[in-house]
Amino acid sequence: MILILLLPVAHAQTGAAGSTSTAINWHLSAQPLSTALQQLAEHSNTSIMFDAATVRNIQAPSLRGQYTPQEALGKLLSGSGLQAEETAPGRFSIVQAATTVQQLPEMTVTGAPDPDSPYSTQYKVPDTTTATKTKTPIMETPMSIQVVPKSVMNDQQAITLEQSLNNVSGVFPGVGFNVTEQFTLRGFNTLDYYRDGMRFQSWRMQTGAREMANLERIEVLKGPASILYGRMEPGGMINLVPKKPQAAPYYSLQQQFGSYNLFRTTLDATSGLNQDNSLLYRLNFAYEDKGSFREFVDNHHFFVAPVLQWQISDRTQITAEMEYKTGKWSQDYGFPAIGNRPANLPINRNLGESSANGHYNEITAGFHWSHALNENWEIKHRAYLQRTDIESSQVVPSQLLADNRTLNRFYWGEQKGSKTDSYITNLDLTGGFETFGIQHTMLMGGDYYHLRGDSHAAGDFSFPSIDIFNPVYSTLGPQAVVMSHSANRENWFGLYLQDQIKLPYDVHVLAGFRYDNVGTENILTELKNKQDKVSPRIGLLWQPVKPISLYGSYVESLGTYANGRGIDSRPLKAEIGKQWEAGVKTELLDGRFSATLAWFHLTKNDMSTPHPDPVLAVQGIAVQTGEARSKGIELNITGELLPGWQMIANYAYTDTEITRANNGTQGNRLPNAPKHAGNIWSIYAFENETLRGLKIGGGVTLRGKREGNLENDYQIPGYAVFNLMTSYGIKVGKTRVTAQLNVNNLFNKEYFSGTSGFGRTRIAVGTPRVFLGSLRVEY
Repeated sequence: MILILLLPVAHAQTGAAGSTSTAINWHLSAQPLSTALQQLAEHSNTSIMFDAATVRNIQAPSLRGQYTPQEALGKLLSGSGLQAEETAPGRFSIVQAATTVQQLPEMTVTGAPDPDSPYSTQYKVPDTTTATKTKTPIMETPMSIQVVPKSVMNDQQAITLEQSLNNVSGVFPGVGFNVTEQFTLRGFNTLDYYRDGMRFQSWRMQTGAREMANLERIEVLKGPASILYGRMEPGGMINLVPKKPQAAPYYSLQQQFGSYNLFRTTLDATSGLNQDNSLLYRLNFAYEDKGSFREFVDNHHFFVAPVLQWQISDRTQITAEMEYKTGKWSQDYGFPAIGNRPANLPINRNLGESSANGHYNEITAGFHWSHALNENWEIKHRAYLQRTDIESSQVVPSQLLADNRTLNRFYWGEQKGSKTDSYITNLDLTGGFETFGIQHTMLMGGDYYHLRGDSHAAGDFSFPSIDIFNPVYSTLGPQAVVMSHSANRENWFGLYLQDQIKLPYDVHVLAGFRYDNVGTENILTELKNKQDKVSPRIGLLWQPVKPISLYGSYVESLGTYANGRGIDSRPLKAEIGKQWEAGVKTELLDGRFSATLAWFHLTKNDMSTPHPDPVLAVQGIAVQTGEARSKGIELNITGELLPGWQMIANYAYTDTEITRANNGTQGNRLPNAPKHAGNIWSIYAFENETLRGLKIGGGVTLRGKREGNLENDYQIPGYAVFNLMTSYGIKVGKTRVTAQLNVNNLFNKEYFSGTSGFGRTRIAVGTPRVFLGSLRVEY
């Protein structure tokens, strides 16, 4: 046995000697576990006892951020198959994790387990990287950020982003026509999402719902977030965090089956590939085939996502990864509005055609590497490419005639050769240093984004109309075909600088800015548009006591391009977002439970509105004098109330208004954003001997009335949808088998989930009662 008992190091110790509850700012590089444990003991004045043979050939990950010694030990031992036992105050013993498994039931979680462990059942995630690009505790982040971990998604059997994001305040699904996914965040619609901080457009890049099989968690940063990530809508940022390779072997096979012929198989496998675990892999696979309560709608796809990570040295690692998805989808444009409400039709009625479907291939591939220059500074680089090939056939509703039953439609189809390519890369340098006793965490970086889309389409604008109450579907294909070819290119690069400063008396300052240079081009017409902007961000947070944080922030952003074209026929410039936010955060019950209450005031400037000259307005000419405002309050709570009882809940009050416009919409509310909305989900895992392994839970999603379009001439009624779940897990040798049943929309409520926000003919119909069962085997 080796006993490490070292005296405190003055410059590293921030609390009383031997204290295991004092957080320390760590900057440890990836290195052999034995060395990492020695450094941890040196810098925290703790005693750590371990057997040299037990930790031999195990690599410890890098450690950045503020953690207590016990929390830091948990991070260093993550995925190693080892754990730390506190034998006395300030004294720890490193033992095999199997020892604890024999003493405690697997479903019982104690201390602060690693939320990225495949076995984690915790709802609360203590820190994120989305808001700052550094691993920062949520309690020290001066902005609102919510996390949906895989434990929540597993309990809800959430297989779409829409289901998962019900757990986040102020986020509502739009209408993606069963092809793409779009969401309204704090009143503003977005078509983009991010994968590990890298931008991916769902428009033309995504086909069908985004596959969830390889996601570790979803992090949602509220308000303008483009200072670190480039152009985006001001409502917020949805960042998908994929699963990472683990050294400890883990294998999982799940079979799901449910209503409307749902059949879904997923696989998750991870382990080391050599003796010293310097080479790790992870493989996620999914196959899904499902029908729908809607006529003519069925989808199936195949998905595979391999990841390979190589720890080249104690300072350098590189990871290569890929996602490939191929399949078929059926489009669904929902219902039109009659008067000020959605049409009263059978919920299964489809006003398109059975021939409306599409085929696609998506591939994302890339790599990222990091190198620790020393104990304080690290460089990271990422590069990805994404390509989507599409062939589709669509029958699109255009207008409901004055008789309120005849729906005009047109045909539109993407032909072979339609594709979109994007390339994304960024380089970051992060480091920590002190000036006059003040701690800094500095981030400097730059990124580049390129997108090119080529569309070869055929249209028929004389396609037969349909009687919505007595539909007779067409047996004819498109007759008068209009061919169309479009080719667009987008380039932008950005530079950013950020400093996280820790002042005395637990005051944290976040300050930074970004420079963007953006250009778009219509390749066929050679019309170009260029723009640049400097966007600032400043945030201040104070922890008067450890369980409470008070914060405020101001941020600006460069948005996506406004709809329409200017008087010179060029595309309009990007819109600008500005937000003030203030709030309070709390962590209770020894950090197992957290809550965030936020107030925000958000404006979107330079929006397009018709030219004040009616002649030019009829020609489609627009000016950028429009403005919209969103303000409100959001509450999010997450965590463990009692042993085995966990909850995730939210409420949002969102007051939106179009404050400037030339088209008669000034004073109207923004579409698809209810003034009041909330969601609550809670589970209880039994821990007594008789019922151990049994879990029950449920929740309700509440949505208030929403405006259907910018004109506010029809509304979407509010609704309440109740959901239930139960599961039972048993150990069979070294294997854990879990059977689970979820019932969504328990009372079979008829409702409408969202709108496109434009026109009156595209309202999404909510899913009726659904039963979803699964059997999962883990080893």
